[in-house]
Amino acid sequence: MARTVVPGAMYALVAGMSLLTLDAAGQSHSLRYPHAAATAVQPVQRLAHESRVFDIPAQPLQAALTTFGNQTGFSGLYGSASTAGRMSALVSGDYTPRAALARMLEGTGLAAYFTAMDAFVLEPATAPSSAAAERDVSYDGPLQAQVREAFCRDPLTAGGGYRIALRFHLDARGRILRPLLLDSTGDGARDKAILAALQRVDVGYGPADLSKPFFMLILPQALTAAGACAVH
Repeated sequence: MARTVVPGAMYALVAGMSLLTLDAAGQSHSLRYPHAAATAVQPVQRLAHESRVFDIPAQPLQAALTTFGNQTGFSGLYGSASTAGRMSALVSGDYTPRAALARMLEGTGLAAYFTAMDAFVLEPATAPSSAAAERDVSYDGPLQAQVREAFCRDPLTAGGGYRIALRFHLDARGRILRPLLLDSTGDGARDKAILAALQRVDVGYGPADLSKPFFMLILPQALTAAGACAVH
């Protein structure tokens, strides 16, 4: 499974693309992708709400999360240090994926906060669920729209069908600075095209806090759903 390490503390959802705004300080996190075969069985929307039989024994939490990801196609953003030494709870029976994950995390001191239908962040269970509301989320929509517009201009990035995590800052004009791919799409030319597309983003105004980096998780369906690039 691919692994990247990024710093983090706070997150928020933008539809289609998961936009994670994370404080620069704090614990390192790992973005873990499920095997591709697990994501192609049924549409994510159906998988997320359907109950199924799980039989994941109590075991080291990292191993349990890997099994869960392989079986559901869900992606997790979490600290490798935060799972170390923790044991998962037994998950046996008929559950929706979210209910199964919640059951697995019982007694670990961690909770899952979903940033997309099939993507979640693990944080201490005592973390306030309203963390995302502590910043101005009104910037997320314009930023997402500009990133989509930039991606739609290049056939290499417009096609969707790939999953990639990005890290970047924005300046006072809303232009992306220091873009970084936190993994690879598996296509070197596409990776370069993604970085080039990010350099073209210009929201027109910056976020309220220029010091915080943005983390964006591009899901396979983000650009293909509803013909997002159909007019280009």
